[in-house]
Amino acid sequence: MLIKSNKTVAVAMSGGVDSSASALILKNRGYSVIGVSMHLISKDINSSAGLKTCCSTEDIIDAKRVCVRIGIPHFVINLENEFKTAVIDRFVSEYLDGKTPNPCILCNCVMKFDLLLKRIKELGAVSLATGHYARIAKNKAGQYFLLKSKDLAKDQSYVLYNLSQENLKEIIFPVGNFNKRQTRKIASDAGFGEISGKKDSVEICFVPDKNYTGFIKKQSGNLSNNCLKKGFIKNLKGEIIGEHNGIFNYTVGQRKKLGISSKNPLYVVKISAEDNEIVVGNLEDCFAGVLTVKNFNFINPEDKNILHKMKTTAKIRYSSPDYKCSASVSEDDSVKIVFDDKVKFITPGQSAVLYSGIKVIGGGIIE
Repeated sequence: MLIKSNKTVAVAMSGGVDSSASALILKNRGYSVIGVSMHLISKDINSSAGLKTCCSTEDIIDAKRVCVRIGIPHFVINLENEFKTAVIDRFVSEYLDGKTPNPCILCNCVMKFDLLLKRIKELGAVSLATGHYARIAKNKAGQYFLLKSKDLAKDQSYVLYNLSQENLKEIIFPVGNFNKRQTRKIASDAGFGEISGKKDSVEICFVPDKNYTGFIKKQSGNLSNNCLKKGFIKNLKGEIIGEHNGIFNYTVGQRKKLGISSKNPLYVVKISAEDNEIVVGNLEDCFAGVLTVKNFNFINPEDKNILHKMKTTAKIRYSSPDYKCSASVSEDDSVKIVFDDKVKFITPGQSAVLYSGIKVIGGGIIE
């Protein structure tokens, strides 16, 4: 039975170098550390995942080995059903609705910083640490701020925009002030050579072979969903120029596998689930200067009232640069983002995240 302590921290262990180094850092700082791994993937998916994912059986075993060697308890928490409902089913639903979701954002929001955060308290922990490259700051008034990582090349603040003041009080990002080389060295110096050399997970954990369409078909089963059926591909004039084989096979900005002969390259400009149509155009048609986000999460609530006065940048996908922009809250509480220069491939279903310098203002799903 673990004794509750003000210095007891649970570390979300994925079996990778970042979470392993986080556990080492905290133990060296004098914390009482618990390792926890989430079991998220069902056997039928996990059997094909191998070592490519961040939550396979092999990765959980690696996490347990790390915990044993540094002398901390390790627990596996089964959240498979919750993961399927909150992340996998949502992923499939969004694709069938003509959108392109980022399930890693939902996983962080729901699985790690809601469900797992609640479960670790049952083990006596008061804080949850993860291997995310991001930082948390606190001012004299007790207000918390989410900041970009010191290593901007590895910054993961984009996927954390759903955090709240209450969350930030209970979260630690031990590697946020390190770069990846330093993190690997921490693990290597501790004798975890096999962990320190592990490659970063870059694929969606439940679709390790990148075959999104095959996965969606399998998960959809016998749904008589219009989005699984063939339909028309049209140009911006509304003229039929081809046929698609189900809108879930496409994403905004896609150029390949359209099956259309054209003098100039064509790109998916719009996906209409309602009409079961794909609209294509030239590259210049993929640029836009404005986007709207509903249900925008402000990490610091007072920023909502001064947003229109702030100098901001926005990321419109995990890998996008920071685009200069202005932003304001509309009467319906949605956030309107206007870019200084038009940007390409604004994709419904992806997230737009606003920054003021290195501070994360917040974000939400692109309409």
